[in-house]
Amino acid sequence: YHKGRIAMYKIIVASHGPMAEAMKQSLEFVMGQADGVETICLDEDGVGKFSQKAKEIVEREDNKELLIMVDFTYGTPFNEFCKLVPQMKSNFEILTGVNLPSLVEAVSAQMREITLEEAVSQIREVSVMRSYKELLNTQKACDDDE
Repeated sequence: YHKGRIAMYKIIVASHGPMAEAMKQSLEFVMGQADGVETICLDEDGVGKFSQKAKEIVEREDNKELLIMVDFTYGTPFNEFCKLVPQMKSNFEILTGVNLPSLVEAVSAQMREITLEEAVSQIREVSVMRSYKELLNTQKACDDDE
């Protein structure tokens, strides 16, 4: 990850339990330090503390575009960030179903200085789960075309 480069948008990963922080650790294992990624985990401290931290992040980053990636649609992290939407002054998106490929793509797009809208499209494309058999058949079809 390129230190010193100003990302076009800030990435926030939020989850139930420690998944968001573990995903950032895995991301950094693959790509190096990710200063443009912040995590927030709902833990035994409860929803109140999570909500406060989410609010602090949104307020601190209020002049920067935000890409918020959460684990579940309509789960607590999603719901708490949705409550903050009226406070968000700049462009933002909330994506549900975060996984490591989607996070890697989000950071790659961030590094390439792609707009948030373009990044969201690319992130959604890579975040789809694929089966081994599907990949094998796709590769076989490509080999047959040659």
